[in-house]
Amino acid sequence: MNASATATTNETEVWSGTPSQWRHLGLYALCAVVALALLVAAVKLHGTQVPAWVALALILVPAFIAGKRCVQTLCEHITLTDQRLILRRGVFNRVTDYVELYRVKDSHFTQTFVERLLGLGTIQLRTTQDSEPLVVLSGMREPEALWNQIRNLVEARRTARGVRELDVNTEASG
Repeated sequence: MNASATATTNETEVWSGTPSQWRHLGLYALCAVVALALLVAAVKLHGTQVPAWVALALILVPAFIAGKRCVQTLCEHITLTDQRLILRRGVFNRVTDYVELYRVKDSHFTQTFVERLLGLGTIQLRTTQDSEPLVVLSGMREPEALWNQIRNLVEARRTARGVRELDVNTEASG
């Protein structure tokens, strides 16, 4: 946990990290099975009219898919400050989204059985921002602690800015 201050806006960095590679376990397993099947096919094709290098070359396809997803996850960075959530994504082209914490309307935390075994989870934030109405943070380590930290910061930020929520009943009464 890094507690550095951003000089220009007096923000304090509360948490910073990246999603876990474990969130892609299913994809990585599928790529490994396909690569293994292609390797077996290459061995079986040895000595036939179809060159074995064709199956060996096809192994590059699942390797590329798994490698691409791995690099994309490594280049995904999330920073939580006391005022906003900063999402940075991109390998060659960088996209940065800022979610003001006072604009978070609702938060949701889920864990599948496999995520519970791996200590991961998914946090969903519904916001009033047009650019980012739903923020999904999947594959997060220690997700419940992070979720509670976000919730506490959202409440503090909404209080500091005097943000109130007004629920309007659209059903006609009577």
